Parts: sequence; structure tokens; C-alpha cells
Amino acid sequence: MIDMLQTWIEKIRSNNANEVSDLYHKDGLLLGTFSNIERNGQKLILDYFKNLLKSQVDVEIITKHEYKTEAIATASGLYNFILNGKKIEARFSFVFLKTKKKWEILSHHSSILPK
Repeated sequence: MIDMLQTWIEKIRSNNANEVSDLYHKDGLLLGTFSNIERNGQKLILDYFKNLLKSQVDVEIITKHEYKTEAIATASGLYNFILNGKKIEARFSFVFLKTKKKWEILSHHSSILPK
């Protein structure tokens, strides 16, 4: 498995919402840091990233815990978003699914780290 988390970060840094949303499964679920709704399916996920990437965004991994099998993988931990120069501490969990074509994000939860 390629490092899907690193791929996701690279796509975020590219500031291209289409490339980011293409990483998600067609039935993927995003519970985004900067949204108050469930984003189920690529259209809603694309809308989320189109809005988010109007700003300059970077991501730095603080901690990462991974589990992998042949068909499924998870990554969770802490990361910081750098949004227009402001650091936002958050936590994350990804579930990646191996499809016939590639690894895709099936589920992604991200939320601001409580104080």
C-alpha cells in the first residue's frame, strides 16, 4: 500500500479540490474539521474541499497509528492544519479500502482537538 495519508497531504498542499476528492471512495464519508454536516459521497466531499481550499492549507502530522491488511487500512492520530498561517490542532482517523483499481478513503473523521 502506498502511504495514503501522505498522498492525501500532498493533494491538500496542491490546493486542488478535485484531486483531493478523487482519493475518496464513491460512497466515502467525510466528517470534516470545518463542517457541521456529514459529507457522504464524492459530490459533498468535493464541495467541502472546494470551500476549504479557497484558503492556503498545509497539514503536519504530529502522531500516526496505522493498521494494514490486504484489503483495508487505518491511520489515526493528531495533526495540525495550517490555515492561512494559523495553526489549528486536530485529530484524525482514516479508513482506506483497497478496490479493484486503487486504495480509496472510505471514511475520514477529523475534528478540532479539545483544550
